[in-house]
Amino acid sequence: MILIVDDEPTSRTLLEMVLKGEDVVIEQAASGPEALHVLESGEPCQLVISDIRMPEMDGRELLARMRSDPRTATIPVIMVTSVADRDTVVDMIGQGVRGYIVKPFKASAVLSRVRAALADENEVIELREKTIERLKLGDLEYAPFAGATVPVLDRLSSKLVAALRARNAKALRAIAEQVSEPAALFGGRLAIAAACRVLNAESDLDALHLGSSLATELGELRGALQRVAAVHTVF
Repeated sequence: MILIVDDEPTSRTLLEMVLKGEDVVIEQAASGPEALHVLESGEPCQLVISDIRMPEMDGRELLARMRSDPRTATIPVIMVTSVADRDTVVDMIGQGVRGYIVKPFKASAVLSRVRAALADENEVIELREKTIERLKLGDLEYAPFAGATVPVLDRLSSKLVAALRARNAKALRAIAEQVSEPAALFGGRLAIAAACRVLNAESDLDALHLGSSLATELGELRGALQRVAAVHTVF
């Protein structure tokens, strides 16, 4: 199930029309509280697509409420935003937002973001068995090790967002250097590739432009490891 959250019925309908060919159940919620009610109903949710500007409970608060509840903490979230709110969403990437769609959105951009968020975990991290063999872990050590890596990625994400907001290319490059080590532990090749692009950027402006992609890939890696850790917690 994909849950679309927006106080504007037209926006909800347009998004549902774009996604109806994706062979997934679509549910709608007109507010943050209604979205939480749907999520708490127990229906498995693969993705939440939420507008950032809503009365009563905006996208930022909805995300915070989801992340504070173990039942919804690992559900991927994509924010729908205006150009003016893009910096806000970049800031939220450090809190677990997978990406954003800018209004007025294009169908191709929506599908690209959604498919990336729903992609198999193996696109983000290598197969569990390969990681266990490579790192010589015991079967029961894998999930706790992933959980212990999440706070490291949290700190890097926070620093990355701060560097992007300050447009500090030097700090951004320093953070990109630090991403490779935790990403390599779990075969996070997309995050490593994004970090390399920042490091190899010809100019500070190019590095800052590529920093948003690094933030997204780092968020993807963090989310994947958080889900791995959550499986350990449940069982």
